[in-house]
Amino acid sequence: NSDAKPKVYEPPTTVPDSSLTAGDVVMTVLAALNHNDVPSADRGVEILFGYSSPGSAIAQAIDIEGMTPNEYGIFLKEEYEYKILFNHADVIIEKGDYSFDKKKAFFTARLQSVTSPGDFTNVNFILSTDGVGDDDDSESTCWMIDSLLIRPEGMRRRRRR
Repeated sequence: NSDAKPKVYEPPTTVPDSSLTAGDVVMTVLAALNHNDVPSADRGVEILFGYSSPGSAIAQAIDIEGMTPNEYGIFLKEEYEYKILFNHADVIIEKGDYSFDKKKAFFTARLQSVTSPGDFTNVNFILSTDGVGDDDDSESTCWMIDSLLIRPEGMRRRRRR
């Protein structure tokens, strides 16, 4: 009677996917990075690339510096604060706001540390949509990531005894 199997991560097949809300995109990308090497090396970073808007710093790194998903993954993992993207226990969407014209979304995700479950790292996402696609129907509108910024807890972190 053990039906409760842990959920097996399945990478998205459609990237980017216009059926996803901005919040879904945040969760999809964070799950992909957390399972970065499923089903192949740096597939998670590839998915992040796939959801990066043309004006984002990530797109610049790809277009101007010619960074591969592997190189970008190494770059992120070398940044102490960004390591959490590749290894977190849980994600809580703290809040999501949309701009007045509904073309931008602002999401804060809290990533739970695997080693210290009491520690959370905030990641701020800015997403935009502009109806990218062949026509202007809502089907062709994908939410793309303009930026993701880690906000370290820093001095605000208190250890509970």
